[in-house]
Amino acid sequence: GELENVLEQLRKIPNIESISVVTGEWDIITKAGVETLEGLMKLTDKIQLIGNIEKTTTQVVEKEISL
Repeated sequence: GELENVLEQLRKIPNIESISVVTGEWDIITKAGVETLEGLMKLTDKIQLIGNIEKTTTQVVEKEISL
């Protein structure tokens, strides 16, 4: 279906580190690693070109806490 197609396209993007299917306001959360703001913009552009993606939002992690 549409979700599987989006997931398959996301799997092809090198900077994406994880993909989670979730409930709530969003359907998918991806975690990606980029070095620069330009890299983030290029990644966002790639994601937004995938068919059936209506809207994206970006959050930047300032600090990751180990458990």
